[in-house]
Amino acid sequence: MNVDYQEDEKKKYQKFRETSYKVEIYLQQSSKATGIKLGDDNTKYFFSVIKYRSLQQATTQLKDDSGNWKTDPEVLVKLFVDCYIELLGKKCGQRMRAYGNFLKNGHCLTVDQQVELLQAYTPKNIKIAMFQITLIKAPDPMVMGVDSLSQLGYCRDRHYRCNP
Repeated sequence: MNVDYQEDEKKKYQKFRETSYKVEIYLQQSSKATGIKLGDDNTKYFFSVIKYRSLQQATTQLKDDSGNWKTDPEVLVKLFVDCYIELLGKKCGQRMRAYGNFLKNGHCLTVDQQVELLQAYTPKNIKIAMFQITLIKAPDPMVMGVDSLSQLGYCRDRHYRCNP
């Protein structure tokens, strides 16, 4: 009777190995199909698809200042450069000055408030202020704007200093 159990166990073990092997083969084929979809096994096709997509996203024509369409690549580069120079200004101090009316439009800080802003601060103060900024107010941790100042206690309404 002990021999019958051993033979039965041997048959079940062989069936288990065969089933396990078939499952492994299926998973390998599935993995290979996924790899082909992602471009692992067929790099020539993969890179041709990438090239096609990048060509579809390429800028092939732009309107210049006079409203004419330009398609020459060298002219397109010049248009991009001119646009960014106009946006950012040149290195030699040709940046636009802020409009005085814009600055006079709202409340201005008093001398005492300006001195308070110039007071020494510690890394602990910076850390506290940075972690009080929510993601909605500053998507980049290096962005410090008016909303950040309100977190530090400076408001945009009638009163300059809030009670945090």
